[in-house]
Amino acid sequence: MKNEVFNGQRFWTYFKYDLTQMWRNHVKAAIGIGLSGLIVYVVTVGFNLLFGHSWGGPTLVARWVTFAVAGAALELYQTRTYGYLTDRRKGSAWLMNPASTFEKWLSMIIITIVAIPVLFLGTFLLSDVLVAAFDPTVGNSIVHSIGSGMRDLTAELADINVEYSTTWSPWAFIPAMIAGFCCNFLFFLLCGLIFKKNKILGGFVIIFIFSSLMSIVMSLIDMNQLAIELEDFAQAESWIRAIFYTTSIVSVFLAAGIAGGIFWRLKTLKH
Repeated sequence: MKNEVFNGQRFWTYFKYDLTQMWRNHVKAAIGIGLSGLIVYVVTVGFNLLFGHSWGGPTLVARWVTFAVAGAALELYQTRTYGYLTDRRKGSAWLMNPASTFEKWLSMIIITIVAIPVLFLGTFLLSDVLVAAFDPTVGNSIVHSIGSGMRDLTAELADINVEYSTTWSPWAFIPAMIAGFCCNFLFFLLCGLIFKKNKILGGFVIIFIFSSLMSIVMSLIDMNQLAIELEDFAQAESWIRAIFYTTSIVSVFLAAGIAGGIFWRLKTLKH
């Protein structure tokens, strides 16, 4: 008798189906967002040839801005990847798929925070590397600038560690960044499953309410007294470490909580 909650073969079959459907339904958006850097390059070269009569691609700063905007667009697009589940016809058909709710949820999570981001990063950064390799007018690639930035940050932190007897490492920031990224993607995925219409707007309303509550909490802190207490470097560093690690832990639990909310929504989805 097969396990009703999780069966490896059944999950793998469903996951491949889910991944295929995701690509078929969102291939245009995937190409548009993933190749946005290449699109901006072609447009920039075209404008320079048309109006400046010279060949020139976008600068590194312009490509970083494009990368940031594309990443933000990808986060918001998560409201659409599974947003169709709130539709009566499509959602009912999804409920009939031969897989448990847990298997569907697990497939959804893997695709949202692993498959989609990896595909985006691979496509965007690879196209940027190729552009930088064949067109010297654009300067260094984003990947090269990331490597240089990490080396500079490592050197600066090493000097700080020697001067102040601290142990900061640039790699300590990566878990917090990953946790924050998971929160953002899963949050907009959940918004797509909760709201039937105006999914992105609904997400921003929730963010606004949460930000307002956080502002009220922060207003209760005596900043003048805190500034006096942080005049001592050792105490200031202790505060910074506490805030950093607390934020990281909260982000992990928040991502887990949102993932749990997604599972609850799938469990209670009815049409």
